[in-house]
Amino acid sequence: MKNAPSQSTYEEYFRTSIQSYDLYKDYFEIAKLEKLNGWKENEQYEIKGSAILRAKVGYLELLADVADKLETQAKTDGSVGMTMGLGLMARGMSGENKVFRDFWAQQQEKKAIPAPLLTRQAAMTAERFENLLQWSDQIVQDNYGAIINRQLKKGDELTRIYTLSFRQTEKGWMGFNAR
Repeated sequence: MKNAPSQSTYEEYFRTSIQSYDLYKDYFEIAKLEKLNGWKENEQYEIKGSAILRAKVGYLELLADVADKLETQAKTDGSVGMTMGLGLMARGMSGENKVFRDFWAQQQEKKAIPAPLLTRQAAMTAERFENLLQWSDQIVQDNYGAIINRQLKKGDELTRIYTLSFRQTEKGWMGFNAR
């Protein structure tokens, strides 16, 4: 057996690992993978690698999709509305509501609001629409705020660094952990 995983084994596991994150799978494509370094550690082989991820959508398209998912969940799960209400109260106290309102106003001035959001806005009361958008923004910021921000545009690229762990098995190297 080889002393290190092959480039194809490394890339296959790297792609699989990245694609397991909903954000990356649904909203980013892998533009480039690069092996930065590798080393043997105890019974495993560690590889540090970088991925350049290209955004398939901008922040507002991402919000529109999250809002769709929330609306779908709310139809079958009554706790979604209650959770949203409590979250929006906390968000109001932290000042994030104002930050998002300012962002939204800027996007409206630029006429950058995607058609699906404009259609949704026309079909809902102003209060319901704002609550849904505020809660969608909160979910995105809580889950992905360390990775993306509200200025994300389609085509933007992010570089993410990972360390992948491999074990040598009877059938060759197998990836088992990505961090």
